[in-house]
Amino acid sequence: MANLAVWMQNIGAAWMMTELVGSPLMVALVQTAMALPAFLLGLPSGVIADLMDKRRLLLVTQWLALFAMILLCVPALTGRLGPWSLLLYTFALGTTSALSMSAWLACTIDRAPEGQVAAAIALGTVSPNIARVVGPALAGALIAKAGAPILFVVVCGGFAVVLALLGRLHADPRSDGLPTERFLPAILSGLRYVRHSCALRRTLAKVTVFSTAGSALWALLPLIAREHLQLGADGYGVLLGCLGAGAVISALSLPGLYKRHPLQRLVLRGGLIFGLITLLSGVLSSLPVLCLLYVFGGMAWMAVNTTLTTVIQTSSAMWVKARVGSIYLMVIMGGMALGGVFWGLLAARLGLVGTLTLAGLLIATGSMLSFRHPLELGQEREFSPHPGGLPTLLPTAVDSNCGPVCVEISYIALPELREDFLELTQAIESVRRRNGASDWRLLRDLACPERYTERFVVASWMDYLRQHDRSTHADAIRESRLAAFHSAPGMLPRCYLIER
Repeated sequence: MANLAVWMQNIGAAWMMTELVGSPLMVALVQTAMALPAFLLGLPSGVIADLMDKRRLLLVTQWLALFAMILLCVPALTGRLGPWSLLLYTFALGTTSALSMSAWLACTIDRAPEGQVAAAIALGTVSPNIARVVGPALAGALIAKAGAPILFVVVCGGFAVVLALLGRLHADPRSDGLPTERFLPAILSGLRYVRHSCALRRTLAKVTVFSTAGSALWALLPLIAREHLQLGADGYGVLLGCLGAGAVISALSLPGLYKRHPLQRLVLRGGLIFGLITLLSGVLSSLPVLCLLYVFGGMAWMAVNTTLTTVIQTSSAMWVKARVGSIYLMVIMGGMALGGVFWGLLAARLGLVGTLTLAGLLIATGSMLSFRHPLELGQEREFSPHPGGLPTLLPTAVDSNCGPVCVEISYIALPELREDFLELTQAIESVRRRNGASDWRLLRDLACPERYTERFVVASWMDYLRQHDRSTHADAIRESRLAAFHSAPGMLPRCYLIER
């Protein structure tokens, strides 16, 4: 409901901007005003969602969203709303949305029963993507019947419903684990996790290309309806309705498609179809033909975005899921924000036909270039926490703030098992770095070539404890396989060193 309300307001603001001014740049800036806060506040919002009570965060942000919409409704209903005021109120609503996006997703996952986390991720992924397309479709129909000011009133009612539902939600259960991370280290740990995950980096690169190039159609659709097709608000609503219908069809079909087709093939086909439809939007002038194409366009948009989002969420551990989700939102909304400005400026110079042609070609080219990198959904063991962790037995108590701490682990790898050992340690390196280690090295003993020492550094003893706390079931399996190579009995396999 919250996502639906946000996207309905976005479309109402875009259409009202076409009535206030005819500039392509000002119309495209509505999308930028909504998306830019997610780019600026995306990562901090994910950290806040990971560190504080999510229900309380959602209550605060939704009250602020309702207040921003009330401030927008008053001048809109009285006819005193100017273009820059419209952008300002849209930016305010975008800010509240940016601060709550990660919390919505994390809240859904946290409340999933054991064994249903993957399904909760899929639900949390599909829901905002459906709202992103169905919301504009509903907005277009309402604008055609009652006008944009009445749409803003309906959006206020939507936020009131959200607040009523949140009031019935139970608070997050308190954790008895380690103390909460500080804000700045939590941001750095989220960035570090993405940096040392090859799958996440590649998927985020695909999101960047598709969202930036694909934003052209969404940013310029009001102008396509008004100037290219000579349509009013009802025609604009029809175009949005066709995109929304395609999105719903795609959302219902995706689970079956995931079982029958490789994910990268679905993303490639979706990208090519959406690129072709973006290109044809500036060439074709037949409303029935464009409506049919937009049904397929909505299916393609939903297929690409939902697939990439699900891959990202199932590739990240539970402890950092909100932060990774916020980085994804920062990338996609940043692409749409910057894309809105870029395509608006370009349309003012090249016109709609040239701009949409270029955007369509960029979408298709980016989809083909990214096809060689495979996409895979992570299993629940890849992101669910491992309750045991590694035992840490020391003869004396250690101050949690002391550090940096150097950890050394000794191994014996016989020649016939050396390749298996090195492959395992390569995987462990990524795990250690993602979970907080720096300066990881694997050293071989010159006097005894079969003896290896793994050495890595963490900032403090508390960070080392957090490494254990962040361990997933998949990490534990790798650790148990590597334990078979621990040094001979009588030798201490794990050594902790600290500066004086």
